[in-house]
Amino acid sequence: MFNQLSMNHKPARLLLLGLTVALTFVAQASADEQKSGKHLFILSGQSNMTGGLKAAFAARVEKHLGKENAVVVMRARGGRGIRFWVADYRQPPGRGLSEKKMKNSNGTEYKRLIEATLAATKDQSFASVGFIWMQGESDANNRLSETYEESFHKLIKQLKKDLKRNDLYFVIGRINDYARSRQPNDHWIQVRETQVKLGKTPGNAWINTDDLNGGDAKQPDGDIHFPKEGAVALGQRFADKAIELITKP
Repeated sequence: MFNQLSMNHKPARLLLLGLTVALTFVAQASADEQKSGKHLFILSGQSNMTGGLKAAFAARVEKHLGKENAVVVMRARGGRGIRFWVADYRQPPGRGLSEKKMKNSNGTEYKRLIEATLAATKDQSFASVGFIWMQGESDANNRLSETYEESFHKLIKQLKKDLKRNDLYFVIGRINDYARSRQPNDHWIQVRETQVKLGKTPGNAWINTDDLNGGDAKQPDGDIHFPKEGAVALGQRFADKAIELITKP
């Protein structure tokens, strides 16, 4: 009886093995397809999105994908809250920005970013488009954390629309722990938690930066800005995470 059952189940086992091999092949083919072709990386944010970060990022992705297959565009501006990337920014209740000031400044950095991106990518097609974001210190310092998540969703939605890429992914650098010992720091904490929440959405990611902002006996929590070596390391982390997202099956 045992031998008869084994014989009857042999075709089923062979079929299962065949399906497993086929699925493995398809997954590998999918990964190889995503590695091929050009990949666009859009870097943006405020003062911690530095030239050193961009150079380290570009070197990493070019080494992995080939220089001819990696297009890196960056637009950053220090001291800018997320509203500068969001034209229809909703001001948190009780904040003091005038309607006139907001009208003249909201979305101005996004306009420059999308113009630079479209100019750099004209007549090209891409296997993937990624958005690399290092921003949030201004919103935390100015106690504007309540609408940060909403604003970021608006930014991503606008990028997808303007670039005609619903498959655009993003990688967020969580603002560092500079304000860990400073009170009140509730908005700083809220922005950090929001960034992690956003980065955990399917197909996207977030990067830890707490070990990159220095720190000594005089300033144990480190600085709000990353030193040169911290910026380089962050650029490499961003690149590694982006490569992971576009090459995994």
